[in-house]
Amino acid sequence: MKNRMIKKKEQTHYVKSLGVLLLAIWLGLAFFTLLSQVSSWLTSHHYTMSFVSHLTFFTTKIWLPWLALTPMVLWLALKFPIRPENWLKAMLTHALFLLLLSLTAGLLISFHYHFFTDMAAGMEGYQPWQHIGHFLFGDNLFLFNTIIYTILITHINIKNFSQIAQQKALIASELNRQLIESQLQTLKMQINPHFLFNTLNVISVLVLKEENKQANAMINKLSSFFRYSLDEKDRQWLPLKKELQHVEQYLAIEQIRFGERIHIVQEYDEQIMSTPIPAMLLQPLIENAMQHGLEAKAGQVTLIIRCQRQQDYLAIDIIDDGAGCDFTGASFKEGIGLSNVKGRLQRLYGNEYQFTLNSNNNNGVTVSLKLPINPSEAMQ
Repeated sequence: MKNRMIKKKEQTHYVKSLGVLLLAIWLGLAFFTLLSQVSSWLTSHHYTMSFVSHLTFFTTKIWLPWLALTPMVLWLALKFPIRPENWLKAMLTHALFLLLLSLTAGLLISFHYHFFTDMAAGMEGYQPWQHIGHFLFGDNLFLFNTIIYTILITHINIKNFSQIAQQKALIASELNRQLIESQLQTLKMQINPHFLFNTLNVISVLVLKEENKQANAMINKLSSFFRYSLDEKDRQWLPLKKELQHVEQYLAIEQIRFGERIHIVQEYDEQIMSTPIPAMLLQPLIENAMQHGLEAKAGQVTLIIRCQRQQDYLAIDIIDDGAGCDFTGASFKEGIGLSNVKGRLQRLYGNEYQFTLNSNNNNGVTVSLKLPINPSEAMQ
């Protein structure tokens, strides 16, 4: 019932828009008549204005016939819609119909002129059909017919064009979503086995050392980490708070691995904890810092995770004082996890984000992110 009412409302709106279009065509003819009369008056010394008679000619010879022909043109437009896959065939078909309609209208006008009006001197000897050329090309009726036919066909096909554009946009959006989800799954598959292998190796060592309490704690934290990962496996966006909870579970396991050798500092602005960010955004960045920075350095190491608001952006800094990296050197190669994260950010935020990697003065690396507080995609 609701769909029927919506469809009826759309049809009513379409009929009204068609009526407005026909009125606009008549007003256009009236304006053209006025301009041609003014032009002739300005360029001729002995010109007599005949606006009403010319407008009557255009109304009776062009507009009224097209008022009657509009339902037929509507049927033709629906029967032969212009689409990308058949545009040439449809255009040729409509050109043929335009020619036939113009010849038919010209023939009818010629017969009416020959038998029911006073012909101009010297034209009495013409046959009825011999006036067609005069009306179609001398009075530009074929030009006006072409313009009006094109306007009507375009107006009727606008809905087709709009539907095609919307369909293509939906397909592109769906393909982009699938690509991003595929990247997310690839990222998870790349991170989890590596992390799982390291953690199980540490648990094995703890068991061999008979440090059962620590081994049990690590197993429990590992279980929580993967349960959380599975619970959120289909989520493309997460509030910052949830993403940080996931990171904290990972860091809790790493804290057991490294013990007192690692110092973790977390500085979070509570006012931006509900900001949506891409799922699994921070995990690979922090794991990079642990694996390539902190693990490679002997002695005490520090990891700082800072999240704060900067105007309309969420600023995230991941800072370590580990072994560091020369990002300008020829030996530097961007890993799968890092390139995957950057690719997802580009597709989700376009050019509205910032991502930088910098070497610190006292060794270590700083990863900086600036993300819009309210990305439109995240709200969908």
